[in-house]
Amino acid sequence: MQAQPHINTPTNVATRFRDSENVSRTTMSSREIANVTGKRHDNVKRDIVAMLKELKVDPLKFEGIYLDGRNREQVQYLLDREHTDCLLTGYSAPMRMKVIRRWRELEKQDGARQSVIANGTKVVGELAILECFTRLLKPAPSSQVLMLAQIAKNNGLESSFLPGYAIDAAPDAAGGSSMPTKSATALLKDNGIRYAPAAFNRALASLGFLKQLQRKDSKGEMRDFWSVTEKGLQYGKNLTSPQSPRETQPHWYVDRFLELAAKVGKA
Repeated sequence: MQAQPHINTPTNVATRFRDSENVSRTTMSSREIANVTGKRHDNVKRDIVAMLKELKVDPLKFEGIYLDGRNREQVQYLLDREHTDCLLTGYSAPMRMKVIRRWRELEKQDGARQSVIANGTKVVGELAILECFTRLLKPAPSSQVLMLAQIAKNNGLESSFLPGYAIDAAPDAAGGSSMPTKSATALLKDNGIRYAPAAFNRALASLGFLKQLQRKDSKGEMRDFWSVTEKGLQYGKNLTSPQSPRETQPHWYVDRFLELAAKVGKA
């Protein structure tokens, strides 16, 4: 049995691993063709050289080096799909069928590998977006859990390990449980404060508890939305807006709303 090959691959063919495995499976070696067809390797190499010369192609372009069982450098040829098919036209039907089936196996392996790579890249990208979203807009923990669950769903991943309940509370809160929240509109009404929600938001923004951000909608037009700042997190949290997942929607802690309203002279 030959030792595991060490390949010095030309720049025009795919990089190779052990056991004749390619990174991209865009080539098949003369040794693998010999193994599949049952022909001697030196005969396969002779056929390849004859074919390439007839095609007026320099055989050196397809040449690769491997180490045999005695650790000696030996020549092999690495053919792409097109030249492999051309070589097989001179072989018998059973031999052609064996190599064709082997190509299908390799393509399936490569397809599965590329699918895993692509899916992994997509997940990493979505998690990076979530990290940026979290850093810039500071969504509440419950919103972050929902976004993680959506990423898992988008990519067919198991999400049962995610917590079903996240604690949304002010940074200085004690007790380890979520603090109830409502929108400014609801809380102004509940507390009998006659103040327009839009004016209330502008007043909070002037004190640094809120900031106004923008995003582009599907028509390319800019849309404004409010986001609770680091300073404002003592009194409220950012939820993901039901109108757009790229927007935040401020909610304020019920037990601290009067204290917050007093900041703008509306307690």
